[in-house]
Amino acid sequence: MKSVSGILVVLVLMGIIAPTSQGGESPWPMFRHDLKHTGHTPYTGPATPIVAWSYPTDQGIASSPTIGADGTIYVGVGWYHLFTSFTDSCLLALNPDGSQKWRLYANKGIFSSPTLGLDGTIYISTLAGYLMAVEDSITYGKVNWSTYLEYFFLKSSPTLAADGMIYVGSPSFYFYAVNPDGSIAWQHQTGWCIISTPAIGDDGIVYVGSKDHHLYAFDPELQQMKWRAPTGTFYDGHLVDASPAIGSDGTIYVGTDQFGAQGQTPVDIDTSFWAFNPDGSQKWAFATGSGVESSPAIGPDGTIYFGSYDGCLYAVTDAGDRGILQWKFQTGDAVDGSPTVDGDGNIYFGSRDSTLYALYPDGTVKWTFVAGDGFESSPTIDGNGMLYIGCFDGKLYALGTGAPDVGVTAITVPDTVGQGMSYTPQAMLRNFRAEALSFEVICVIDQHGFVAYTDTIRVSALPGGQSDERLFAPWNIDGVEGGLYAVTVTTLLAGDDNTDNDVLSAIIVVATTPSGILAEESDTSPQRFALSQNYPNPFNPETRIEFVLSAASVVSLKVYDLLGAEVRTLVAGQLPAGPGNVVWDGLDGNHQPVASGIYFYRLAAGPFVQTRKMVLLK
Repeated sequence: MKSVSGILVVLVLMGIIAPTSQGGESPWPMFRHDLKHTGHTPYTGPATPIVAWSYPTDQGIASSPTIGADGTIYVGVGWYHLFTSFTDSCLLALNPDGSQKWRLYANKGIFSSPTLGLDGTIYISTLAGYLMAVEDSITYGKVNWSTYLEYFFLKSSPTLAADGMIYVGSPSFYFYAVNPDGSIAWQHQTGWCIISTPAIGDDGIVYVGSKDHHLYAFDPELQQMKWRAPTGTFYDGHLVDASPAIGSDGTIYVGTDQFGAQGQTPVDIDTSFWAFNPDGSQKWAFATGSGVESSPAIGPDGTIYFGSYDGCLYAVTDAGDRGILQWKFQTGDAVDGSPTVDGDGNIYFGSRDSTLYALYPDGTVKWTFVAGDGFESSPTIDGNGMLYIGCFDGKLYALGTGAPDVGVTAITVPDTVGQGMSYTPQAMLRNFRAEALSFEVICVIDQHGFVAYTDTIRVSALPGGQSDERLFAPWNIDGVEGGLYAVTVTTLLAGDDNTDNDVLSAIIVVATTPSGILAEESDTSPQRFALSQNYPNPFNPETRIEFVLSAASVVSLKVYDLLGAEVRTLVAGQLPAGPGNVVWDGLDGNHQPVASGIYFYRLAAGPFVQTRKMVLLK
């Protein structure tokens, strides 16, 4: 059996969704969503860039918003004026409709992103050098404690561990571990400023970058440094200002940039993105066109996304010994904000060119939104599909309609079925919203427009953020023509405006024999027609297909994708009896490379028709 996924893999929820005392779960409780900094949410973002509301302030917003369980949006305001305070230098709490809930004045402003505790406490670091714990008292923000760490310039966002310990870096070169009551538990001096926000692995090890050209790993139990991994020599252009992200196998990904202390001229660099093993050894390094301050996001299939000062968003896969570029998307200015990946695998990020981009997983544009200035804030997404992001034009934007969203993520089909057999369609369905939803699902099996089967089922109260596999009525295969059939599953829900995940198709092969084996049509000649399995299989970049003709025939050999669409004609015309072969180079009919995945090749020669499967891996 094979499973065909709408995003090529079965969706795996990475990281956490933190419960709070407000009731329910926080859809985005911290910078980069979870302790491993994946930047990946199980919910989908807005289908279109409709502005629900915008909240104006008197200065830029570089802070990335976080979202409480009750929908309250928390964000810092003030990012540059270290020696001047504005009216709106504050921690801002907004209701889901964009109205102000309360604001807490913060001297010099707040660059960092808030972190929400299990009890709803909001932790924030300020440009005046304080780490604060704030209680949401509905009409005002109450400071439970405030710990002075630095005379100014705290940009590192606090990270709250599962045991309640708070970790944060400072420009005074120190990395701090702070107790839940605000007292300092321990500290470690690095070689230069820390702007990076700590990430925490499954084993509790804390990772953070420093401008001293090192990625640090700290062991909280021993209260000491475990290792530090160099990205260069002092001020050679490999400063670790970016925040690290941790992959499912424990690999730590982080960017480096060439911008150091004020007044120093940036130096040229050659490598700006790094992968380190859990023991601190370098796994691989990847060259970009300029520095990387953007913190990486990790998609559901493991793809790593990050921005660069060269104006590009990069999509890179980890091949073990190297990072492989899948695609890069060029914007009009630097991309130093961090990307967000939604439940469909779509990527959202802002650029200094004043544009918020939404891209599909293949790097093509889903939509764009133009604001009044550039972005460094990272997008966050709530359980209703609303997207929030701060902007240097002084506004916090809320995009989306809050519409419901359900979809199909996978269809399970056998490799082949034969006459007299039956096939029971199975589909994995998902609720991409936080609230339970009920909807209908229809399954249609057809061959070139001829409908051979249809069935409709109803799904009742599928819990929010959950998947469920459902079965349709069996399809009894008797007397139908052999060949490729499309199995198409569609979700039907009023108000669902995200059509990208509503429909998914897979191919099932109906054989001409009861055995279900892909067999040639009847032939009484001494030498039979034959179609061999391609070799190599899987393949990259090319594969050879061999066949035997028992008589001179008009031959058609074509390649099809999973949806049954013709990809390439390899042979078309009269051929003599005997063996033959052809090489497919992985290009389509327009001589463009096709994507990785499952393909079918079908030979038709006189009375003989046979189809086989092959896999292209890149």
